[in-house]
Amino acid sequence: MSRLPVPLPALLAARVTRWGKFWSLEPLFGDERGYLVARGGRAPHADDVVLAVPAKRNRMLIVEVLGTTKDLPAVLKGLEVARGVSRELPAEASDEAAALAAGGKRGPDLGRRDLGDLPTFTIDPDTARDFDDAISVRAEGAGYRAWVHIADVSFYVDPDGPIDAEARQRTSSLYLPLWAEPMLPAELSSGLCSLVEGEPRKTVTVEFTFDAGGRRTSVAFYRSTIVSDHRLTYGFVDGVLAGRVPPGLAPLGEGGPAPVGGAAPAGDEALTGHLLLAAGLAGKLRAARFARGALQIGSFEPEYRFDAEGELMAAEQRLESPSHSLVEEFMLAANEAVAQFLLGRHARAVYRVHEPPEAAAIEALLDAMEELDIPTPPFPSGHAATAADVGGALRRLSETLPRVSAREHRGRLAFSQLLLRSLKQARYDPENLGHFGLASAGYLHFTSPIRRYADLVVHRALLAQLGDDGLELSPGELADIAARCSTMERTIAKIELTADDIALAFLLERRLQKDGWDSEFEGEIVGLIGGGVFVHFGDSFEGFIPVRHLSDEYLSESRFGTAFVGSASGRRYRLGDRIRVRVVRVDRVAGKVELLPAGSPAASDADRGGRPRTRPAARRPGTAAPAPGPRRPASRRSTGKRKSR
Repeated sequence: MSRLPVPLPALLAARVTRWGKFWSLEPLFGDERGYLVARGGRAPHADDVVLAVPAKRNRMLIVEVLGTTKDLPAVLKGLEVARGVSRELPAEASDEAAALAAGGKRGPDLGRRDLGDLPTFTIDPDTARDFDDAISVRAEGAGYRAWVHIADVSFYVDPDGPIDAEARQRTSSLYLPLWAEPMLPAELSSGLCSLVEGEPRKTVTVEFTFDAGGRRTSVAFYRSTIVSDHRLTYGFVDGVLAGRVPPGLAPLGEGGPAPVGGAAPAGDEALTGHLLLAAGLAGKLRAARFARGALQIGSFEPEYRFDAEGELMAAEQRLESPSHSLVEEFMLAANEAVAQFLLGRHARAVYRVHEPPEAAAIEALLDAMEELDIPTPPFPSGHAATAADVGGALRRLSETLPRVSAREHRGRLAFSQLLLRSLKQARYDPENLGHFGLASAGYLHFTSPIRRYADLVVHRALLAQLGDDGLELSPGELADIAARCSTMERTIAKIELTADDIALAFLLERRLQKDGWDSEFEGEIVGLIGGGVFVHFGDSFEGFIPVRHLSDEYLSESRFGTAFVGSASGRRYRLGDRIRVRVVRVDRVAGKVELLPAGSPAASDADRGGRPRTRPAARRPGTAAPAPGPRRPASRRSTGKRKSR
């Protein structure tokens, strides 16, 4: 991946269109002008997705054809180019990675504890590409002993070497629906550092003891060697915890989970016991976290399904499940333990900070919730609110929202997004400012050094304090790294969300071509702007209804912007309300979907125009792109193990 957000110089990702007798190029992403195609390059064909460079007389020369606008991989590659993402590593970093894969190592490896006989497992999505955390747990008296093992990336990556220099620029892996652009070379991210099943791997371990109530009684940190016994998936673990998977079912064999009734590997009964024990401990950790004031906010993301050839076939909304909670609680415990240790040593590191929201933002949030007929806690008006008032109000509201959604069958997504938008964004900082959302006095990222550079910095700081070949950076370096990691996190998140929108638009169009464009979907209003409403529908899709198509009467926004209200009838279209919709238009390249209320006269009129248009009409070369269509209000959608608390 290139050093985002600097774009690749003079390289244009574009769609080939016809303008009269001329071939022209329309930029795929952004509002740049269109160009005529210069002679001498690759032959143009309508709807090709191409890369082009400047030529004479302000024309562009096609240098590579990625595919067509019907090819999702081609469009996603075009997105990468448009956003400055390159799949190439600097030659020096590639050479260093190759040397490490051939058996080279950075230095001595003394005092590492051998935990190879300790029962250990990883839990990841079905399509996980790297594995940087593993878990072990056992009963100890009335309590627990637990281990969180994290890939020891710092052992392989020289802090003064080219791999580290490139990782510091990238700051994070980029995850797209069809592939990932890893922060580290594949020799490390998918090889030496990845905690793959059955292979000895170097790790940094956090070892805990907990009493019967889940209260931590001791913690230790050290370098180790482990062997992961099982590569588990979220779905498999959820099945075990719910009693749906027989103990004799292999967790993940070659080609996927073994069929029910198939041969069972030795130790599956023990594995089930370990999972149930881990889930029990995670539940106690989670209850304690909420009791101290952590916010209870649900999250969602599309989870993709692929066929045997790796082609994208479907997507479904994945809400947090018991297996996700299990992994999350163990990782949160490790992150917080490392933060407390480093703070106690006055060590220099990069912390994950989440500052409290302003009282005015919470007052506005509560006004909006009241307008949506949601019970709200008391809150002082004006400037009288204290930090305790803010925290207490948000905690009680976060507990209320799931109950209201379940009881009234509305707002499952919209309410939590509204709450999230009232909060400040978490970021990295060399100064510990606490983490409001987790109600933690000190927190950092330690558990994902394969895919986040901030975690690698923390590993080195921890090892320096342990006297084990670590590194503490200067305050100036830490400030620069924290600022870049924070900026890049937002940039990468935008790319990933755009890629999700595009992939979902491709899937939606394919579904409509199969089931018919007159299909109706149940949806939920999840966003509202002056021009209309955004609707989440069909489990994973999202689209926009222009306000002029919502109703025949004049609609105006409510006082706190949570609804459109009919001037004559008083009917409200509120955030969180259920609504049936039909798809009018899919722009798969832009990832945008236009909707209409099902059964409305406007929907019937739209149908008379024939098949919905799936791409914008070609425009005159040299003219700027039209203003982009409406975008939904920003929401911080979770991304599985990419999640950043």
